[in-house]
Amino acid sequence: MRLNVLREVREEVALEKSERQRLIDDVREAEREWRLAEWRFQDALGSDHVDYAIYCLEAAERKLDMLLRQAKWYWDHSKLPEGSVGRE
Repeated sequence: MRLNVLREVREEVALEKSERQRLIDDVREAEREWRLAEWRFQDALGSDHVDYAIYCLEAAERKLDMLLRQAKWYWDHSKLPEGSVGRE
């Protein structure tokens, strides 16, 4: 009985670590997309390119904002201690 409980706790912790790492990876990827969109905007030539660059930049900003809010909520409600997933 006790081994089953320990196994379930370990599985839950592993799942939460996996979810936390996925969220970290998603935020990092969104940040890369935002940087690319910012670069595209800075180098845009012509009104069509500027319009497209603005569209991409706004979308990237919204995506990053959404993921950061999700991460903040997750960290506030997580059962894991702060340093439980590798920091790079």
